[in-house]
Amino acid sequence: MTLEITSPADGATVETPFTIELKSSEELGAPDTGKDHVHVFFDGNDQEYQVVEGNSVEITDLPAGEHEIDASLRHADHSAAGVETQVNVTVGSGGSTGDSTGDSGGSY
Repeated sequence: MTLEITSPADGATVETPFTIELKSSEELGAPDTGKDHVHVFFDGNDQEYQVVEGNSVEITDLPAGEHEIDASLRHADHSAAGVETQVNVTVGSGGSTGDSTGDSGGSY
């Protein structure tokens, strides 16, 4: 099994909103379909993740500064599939300065 963050590139500077593009060797889909999916989270905080059921997700609220984007391949029951990847980015001054925890179950 493989999982890769294809965009943004490691070390890139981004402005919000930006899109995270993923490439997986597994077919991704909604957990209720029995397919694998990806948990995307930031700065190692795997308790506040966004479920990604396809090959991309738009990030609309991430504070300016340096961040690690983490992606973890998960089975339908949310258990770890054993494949994780990460890249480091800098959100430019145009990035949100608000609270990145959001109010919708930890989604970004």
